[in-house]
Amino acid sequence: MGYRLKPHKNAAKDVRRIARDRLERAIEALRSPPDERDKGVHQARKRFKEQRALLRLIRRPLGKCYAVENRRLRDVGRSLSALRDAAAMVEGWDALASHAPALFDRPSYARIRQRLVERGSTGGAQIDPALFEQAIGELDEALGAIEHWPLSGKGFGLFERGLEDSYRAGRRALAAARRDPDDENLHEWRKRVKDQWYHTRLLLSAWPAMMRARCGLLEELAEALGHDHDLAVMSQLMDDEPELFADQIEPLQRLIAERRKALRDDAFTLGRRLYAESPSALVKRWQRYWSLARCEGQAASRED
Repeated sequence: MGYRLKPHKNAAKDVRRIARDRLERAIEALRSPPDERDKGVHQARKRFKEQRALLRLIRRPLGKCYAVENRRLRDVGRSLSALRDAAAMVEGWDALASHAPALFDRPSYARIRQRLVERGSTGGAQIDPALFEQAIGELDEALGAIEHWPLSGKGFGLFERGLEDSYRAGRRALAAARRDPDDENLHEWRKRVKDQWYHTRLLLSAWPAMMRARCGLLEELAEALGHDHDLAVMSQLMDDEPELFADQIEPLQRLIAERRKALRDDAFTLGRRLYAESPSALVKRWQRYWSLARCEGQAASRED
């Protein structure tokens, strides 16, 4: 229930509630003990992404505050990215291995994985511990700023334009990726899909059964695009650091190409359906769901 707006509540107050909760959780995660730092960074970065998606939903009323707060979270996330990105490479390797277990069971492939693990450990160790305190300081400042956000508009109107803008950006990113499915376009589309996933989660109370199903499909789409991105990064790593992969680069590149094609085909099939509706039509439909849920919530409160 934490990352979910409630139709029968004051919209501005509810937005502030969620914003405070995301930042407080991020601070708590960054205060994890050193032996749990990888997990802590992973959790904190999730909260950053949730917060930045919330900011995009209320971008219009926030005005100039949006750029300040979005940049702050972006920079904090980037300062801690090395630890998480290094671990993600091993996860990408394991995901690829699940599609060719016989090949990856070979001793030579086990040695490659071990080198990736060691590389990740070295990359994480390079993060200055002082960065964690600096990040927490930035998040404390962001917490204090929440009460001063200029949140004008009532109910669904507070985030109506943000939802429409974000969904429209996702449709455009899908169109660009279909025209030219290069790494940059696919990665940009994935970011916009994640925005739509977060926004659907935030507005889930409008119609939980329907919105929960949409969340599941958006998550499936984001994961497919995420796996594709991880494989693109791995392919680039083979060019930059071929010694990690010894003499297995050619078979690995073939497997990566096959897997990426399958992921892209699945993503475009799902994406065409999830983005079939026009932005204005989707927003009007969701607004009606929200109004109905608000009336139902108010009636239930009166009965209590």
